Amino acid sequence: MTIIGVAWNGSIESMNDFVTRHGISFSNIRDNDGIIFAQFGVPYQPAWVFIGRIGDATVHLGTLDEVSLEEELRQLSES
Repeated sequence: MTIIGVAWNGSIESMNDFVTRHGISFSNIRDNDGIIFAQFGVPYQPAWVFIGRIGDATVHLGTLDEVSLEEELRQLSES
């Protein structure tokens, strides 16, 4: 399973500060043009896009608590 954070607004410095402040250990990229967000119909952050092995995507707008995130990841690992 691969996890990638996608930042939409702000500078590379603000993204890196966010990553450092929250102890994020997975890869992060910027989507300045909003192309990735538009591809999945994400109008704002925070949002989550879970992409299955065959390319099917589930979008959650807003935050996810730990239990909900674990459930989404469990479902992905089983599909």
